[in-house]
Amino acid sequence: MTPKRNYQLERITNLTFAFLQAANQGRGYINADYVIKHVPGYRKDEAGNIRKTETAQTLFSRDCANLIAAGVPLESVRVHGQVAWRLQAEDYELPSVSFSPEEGTVLALAGKMGDGKQLASFSRSGWTKIAASGVQSELKATSNYTPINDWSTLTAKDFDLLSTACAEKKRISFFYQPNTASDYIERWMDPWGIVTVRDRLYLVGYDLDRLAPRCFRITRVFDLSLLDPARVDLEPYGQFHLPAPNTNLIELVEAQLRAGRHLIDAVVFIEPGKAEVIRSHGEHLGSDRYQLIDVDADWLARQAAALAPKVLVESPPELVEKVKDLLKEARDG
Repeated sequence: MTPKRNYQLERITNLTFAFLQAANQGRGYINADYVIKHVPGYRKDEAGNIRKTETAQTLFSRDCANLIAAGVPLESVRVHGQVAWRLQAEDYELPSVSFSPEEGTVLALAGKMGDGKQLASFSRSGWTKIAASGVQSELKATSNYTPINDWSTLTAKDFDLLSTACAEKKRISFFYQPNTASDYIERWMDPWGIVTVRDRLYLVGYDLDRLAPRCFRITRVFDLSLLDPARVDLEPYGQFHLPAPNTNLIELVEAQLRAGRHLIDAVVFIEPGKAEVIRSHGEHLGSDRYQLIDVDADWLARQAAALAPKVLVESPPELVEKVKDLLKEARDG
């Protein structure tokens, strides 16, 4: 059943927007003649018939009275022998709104999450409400949370769980797969935040299995859940482990990524439809060329050698030489 259309509500809403527009444009006062000509709902009735001027003027005056009764600050003045009305915008605007760094972080995230399929509606809903409030703020993400492309793999449910866990200091469990050939490993963590390094999203926190800070790329994290103290024994781990004061989570991730590995940036040519394992780590530059950021040099060299000539390394020069050496070793066998 189609709901009945509320013409009075539509007309008063249109009138309110007309007052707001006049105030924003510096025009100030508007009179009945202007409203009848420019605001829908006054010149014609519900059936589309033209109203008498006197009837439309009376309707306008009545609607102004209703707005005043509802708390909208209107004031009237006589201009050229006709009553005109003005919205006292200074009394109608919301007070200025400010956000803490943490609140600003969440809003900054919301503005970028719309690129992901599962989080798009969530993002649009949040920003619609913020925009409707008239908020104007320059939001900058902090080092704990930064939105990136990996958001497309994060479900709304997991995002909500991680946000809750970080904010309320709740321990989590998940399964982690270091690479596509590895088994899944269960990990328990005191989560600190989500950060990005080189366009990749990482979950950072205190690893209760390793008893040390660790980071995990979010695309390799599965089956996230909150640890229930009533069902698992968490007493041996003590209180929730917090990061040291002034800890920069991005720097922590960068340090751990480079520890024990030679990470490089590389450009490779990949024959169409081949080497998906390498292609998935890179950004397409066009002409079947891909850029890989912070990739393990030894891993890429061995992959490129195994898949040659379908994969050709273009840069850096030291990686080109490493691939040549591997191919020479294989040939001389």
